[in-house]
Amino acid sequence: MKRYLQLLCIGIVLVLTSCAKDAQDLEDPVLAEVGDSRITASQLVDFEQRLPDELKSKKTGLDAYRDYLQTIIDKEIFLQEAIKRGLDKTPEVAQKLRKEQEERVLRLLFKREFVDNIRVEEQELHDLYDTAEKETEIKLRLIIVETKVEAEEILQSLQAGKDFAELALGRSLHESTAPKGGEFDGYMTPNRIPVYLKKYIDVLAVGEYSEPIRLPNAQFGIYQIADARPVSFNTVRNELSAKLSEIKTAELVETFLRELRVKINLQANAETLQLLQGWIVAERREFTAAERGEILYEFSGGRVDVGDFWAYAEQLDMGFSGDVEESVRWFAEDVLLSRTLFLQAANAKGFDRDPQIVQGQQRRKDALLLLALRQTAVKDQIVVSDEAVERFYDARPELFTAPEEVTLQEIMVKTRDEAVVLKERIAAGEDMGALADEYTLRVQGKGEAGKFHIHAFEQPFYRELLDAVRTVRVGQVQGPVAVTAQAAQVADTDAMHQGGEYHSVFKVLESNFDRSPDPFDKAERRARALLKRAEESRLADQFLMGLRRDYQARIVLYEDRLETALPQ
Repeated sequence: MKRYLQLLCIGIVLVLTSCAKDAQDLEDPVLAEVGDSRITASQLVDFEQRLPDELKSKKTGLDAYRDYLQTIIDKEIFLQEAIKRGLDKTPEVAQKLRKEQEERVLRLLFKREFVDNIRVEEQELHDLYDTAEKETEIKLRLIIVETKVEAEEILQSLQAGKDFAELALGRSLHESTAPKGGEFDGYMTPNRIPVYLKKYIDVLAVGEYSEPIRLPNAQFGIYQIADARPVSFNTVRNELSAKLSEIKTAELVETFLRELRVKINLQANAETLQLLQGWIVAERREFTAAERGEILYEFSGGRVDVGDFWAYAEQLDMGFSGDVEESVRWFAEDVLLSRTLFLQAANAKGFDRDPQIVQGQQRRKDALLLLALRQTAVKDQIVVSDEAVERFYDARPELFTAPEEVTLQEIMVKTRDEAVVLKERIAAGEDMGALADEYTLRVQGKGEAGKFHIHAFEQPFYRELLDAVRTVRVGQVQGPVAVTAQAAQVADTDAMHQGGEYHSVFKVLESNFDRSPDPFDKAERRARALLKRAEESRLADQFLMGLRRDYQARIVLYEDRLETALPQ
């Protein structure tokens, strides 16, 4: 049932999008009816195609489509029950739908009226490049060495007149630039230079080199600026195009608003604006109905009042500080009024009736209704007592116990005889870490004195080792133990065994195998959440079964049409 509820949740997103077809059309037959709603073959196929693979039915053929059809029927039952309960009339749902529709309409307006009408010509880009202030881009050379002593030796050679390129070719460890005398490909703009290098690079002139710089990988580097030039056109072309598009869009928007204000005979009420500014300066936040109805702007077909101002300010969590009066004027005129005028223009052009807008609005309405129904019919009915939480904690201690984790020091070798010899050498006083770095075949721990950590999610890769670890004490050298390792875990490909069998000598450095559940006072919140989740699942199942019984008489299935209408 849990998997089934997942399908229902996906159904919130994968709403029925093929409603435009005539249900009587033989090419798209009706497969089921739920009251006045009809479910067609195209809707069912679309639902199945848009489902994530992990939520698709394990069944095949018609049996799978029957599962999907039942999911769609259940979704329709939920929607009809939500409307029956009046959830589509609640202020919360209505406000969310209105806000989201307005945003969709505004995006469509901006796309069609502005973005789609912007054209940037190549010559315009060149003209803008020619007149723009240009950054400098540089060509860098680099020498990387292992230690600071080596870096200082190279610095002394440079100061003595040695050629940077020759030193890079002979001594640099940087594989991609050393063969080219330390030179990076292409030129770098300032934003491409790593932050930790900028303070060293920015002070250099062409031909100058830096002091030794400690790099994040603990190596040391010396950088030289080989050349510098104004940033090239190709480097900044996309940036110039975006800037020019932004300028042109702003000009279109400004012209659009200016012409619109004249067309709709916009009138501003300066007295109401001053009144509002005074209220906000005085930190008033509560207003009477009459005060909220005070008109700020009036125009043909609409108005903006103090109530609109506060509603949108609260929606954006808007605060007013600094020059409060100017902030209020800016928000009222440049933000709220402009948005209102854009919406009126969009609706006048019919954008609110655009098929994509209508379809998106219906999808969102369905989603909100399903969520509201689950909240009222299921979540609001959950009651979890303190006693039930404690009983749940006592009954399921594994849920409140930290996963097993262990830190080991290990030497893994090909044969048991090798492992025995290594254990004897450790017992005789040789350093286990040094032996691990020399002999271990396991990638994990190689170069780290054989030390590595096994997290809970990694346990399947270390089964034999963990079985042995659970029975030993921390700090004692143990083994040899026969273990298996995958190819990716073996450092030396020549040493890989057929079947992946090896032998291990190990020591537990730290583990939590003796762990116990968290005390109840620490685990109570998690226990309550888990119990509420389980109760929600139970109530949801119960609610669904009840709705199926209640709506059974309203459901008509056309089983005979499934086989002929759907792809096999």
